[in-house]
Amino acid sequence: MPHVRHPGLLALCLLVAGCFDDNSNTTVPVTGPQTISSGGLQRSYYLDLPSDYDPAGAPRPLIIAYHGTGGSHAAWLDDYRLREVVGDGAILVYPDALPNAANINQWDFANDFQMFEDLLERLAAQLDFDASRLYITGHSSGGGFAHELGCRYGNRIRAIAPVAGSLTATSCVGAVAVLQIQGQYDPLVPIGVAQLGHRFWTLYNGFNLNTSNPGVVPECVDHAPGPSDYPVQWCLHQEGQGAGNAAHGWPGFANVAIWDFFRGLSDRVPQDEPPPGGGNQRALGNADTTLSFTLRYPSGIPAPVQGVAVLYPAGTRQPIGEAPLAFLNLNFAPGAVGGDERSYQIPVQYLGFDGFPGSYTLDIAIYVEGGSFPIPAAGVDQTVLVDVDLVDATTPIVVPGVLTLEPVQTTF
Repeated sequence: MPHVRHPGLLALCLLVAGCFDDNSNTTVPVTGPQTISSGGLQRSYYLDLPSDYDPAGAPRPLIIAYHGTGGSHAAWLDDYRLREVVGDGAILVYPDALPNAANINQWDFANDFQMFEDLLERLAAQLDFDASRLYITGHSSGGGFAHELGCRYGNRIRAIAPVAGSLTATSCVGAVAVLQIQGQYDPLVPIGVAQLGHRFWTLYNGFNLNTSNPGVVPECVDHAPGPSDYPVQWCLHQEGQGAGNAAHGWPGFANVAIWDFFRGLSDRVPQDEPPPGGGNQRALGNADTTLSFTLRYPSGIPAPVQGVAVLYPAGTRQPIGEAPLAFLNLNFAPGAVGGDERSYQIPVQYLGFDGFPGSYTLDIAIYVEGGSFPIPAAGVDQTVLVDVDLVDATTPIVVPGVLTLEPVQTTF
C-alpha cells in the first residue's frame, strides 16, 4: 500500500477525477467506471467506494463481485444492490466481462485470471484496503468464476460466496472459507452441478457432508462441527420455483448472508496449505469407474479448453431442453486442437446417481475459447450425443468408434 505524504490533499483529490498519487503515478480513483490494461486488452470495472472512505483511515475489506453471463457491472448497482447491505463496511469492485465468440459478455479463464491479478495490483497502488480480508462473490457464470478464483488463489483470498455457480477445478491451493448459495429448482445451473462444488469444498476444508449446523441465515447450513477459520456453508433455497429461470436469480436473502458470512470470519493470514484434515486428495476421493471414447475435432474451431461428460434420458438429441440426469466428469482436459482425433479414458463419479442398469444418452461437450460454461454457447461450443447402456456403478463405460463433434444448438 502506498505511503501517503499529504493525506488531506489526497482525500480532497478523491472528489476530482484526474488527480495523481505522487508515489504511484496513477490516478487517485473515485466511485464510478474505471479502465485498466490487462493482457494487451482494455478492460473495465466499476469502483464503489464507501461514502466515508478515507485513504488515511483504517483499511477496509475488499469485495470483488462478478456479474452473470450477458451482464455488466450495472447488475450490482441496479439488481443485486450489495452496497445496501454492506453499507460503508467494505470497498466494492465490479469487473466487466468481455464479449465471447457469440458476442455475449462472459468470463474467460484465459483473460480473466490475468485481469484479477492486474486489478489487485492496481487497487493496491491506488487504495488502502486490508489484503487479508479479500472476498469474492458472483452470480451465475460470475459465481462459477468466484469458485475458480477461490481455488486458484486460495493463498490470497480469504473467502468466496458464489451464487448459482459451479466449480470445475479439481486442484486447489491455500485455504478459503466458502458460502455457496444454490436454488433447488435452478434450470440453468442444476443442483447436481452445484453439488459437485459443495462436495469438493466441504471435503477440501476438512469437513463431512453429514455434519450440519445452523448457518448465517435459516437457508444455510454450516458443515464445520464447531467454530472454524474456514467454514463451508451450503445455502439451498426454493425461490423462483415454477417461474422459468427465476430460480436462477439472485435470492432475497443473499446479500445479508454474504455480508454476515464475510464479516463474521476470524482474522487469518493467507496460507499456501489447505485447512487441517482437508486438501485435494481428500476432496477428489476415488473414482467409481472410467469412461473411454475417441473424439474427432472439427477443423477451424477455437481452442478447446474444457471437456464435460453428462447423462441424459435415452433418445435425447439436440437441441437439449432439460437438465442432465447425472454429471460424470465436469473437467477433463481436451488436449487437442481443431482437426485432431484424440482418444480418452477419464474418471467417472456418479455422486448419488443409482439408475442401474439402464439405457441413457451420453453427452460429451467440449467448451472452447470464447464459449460459455456451464450452459454452452450455441454455434460455438461443441458436443456429441451417443446412446450407452450402463450395467452398474463400477463397470467401465466404453464407447466404440470415433465420435465427431458438432456445434451445440440452442439449449434451455
